[in-house]
Amino acid sequence: MCPNNRTAQPIYVILGSGGHTAEMCKINQALMQHDDLKQYQSVRYIVANSDDTSEKQIRSALPALKDSDFIRVPRSRSVGQSWLTSIFTTLWALLWSCWLVWRDRPKLVLCNGPGTCVPYCYAAYLWRLLGRLPAHSKIVFVESYCRVETLSLSGRLLLPLVDMFVVHWPALATRYAKKSNLRYFGRIL
Repeated sequence: MCPNNRTAQPIYVILGSGGHTAEMCKINQALMQHDDLKQYQSVRYIVANSDDTSEKQIRSALPALKDSDFIRVPRSRSVGQSWLTSIFTTLWALLWSCWLVWRDRPKLVLCNGPGTCVPYCYAAYLWRLLGRLPAHSKIVFVESYCRVETLSLSGRLLLPLVDMFVVHWPALATRYAKKSNLRYFGRIL
């Protein structure tokens, strides 16, 4: 089966605005340099409909990407959006993510903190619990490099359910040392 075939279980890499995408570009460049990671050639980049910058940024870092490598999705919450209206946009994003995860059955969801990632992680967790995703599928959250002492809102929401939660700073590793899914490898960016 061709690795870029839509029927293959892809890797979902979730991009967010600004610094989140810059960090994810570095993570992806590092991952794609390893020969033993050829299994990750079916990568789909999840980008919010209103985010034009992230696609340009990842294309600059990985010029071989094609249009079919990107999936445009509804944003959970826009910067400056009221909390009341964000309830509805987040529910819409969650429904959308449930459908996409059901359809594609990703073997890995990799994200680093943008609000766009939260519905996809919950959808993957739900479908894995219900047997739609294989038990060996994984959800990996890499906390943003700028989070030195406290977790981001996305991090706090996802820490209980992701398979691996990566932090960059020893203060966070110490603070959350009792969490079995938390990993500290030192600076990875």
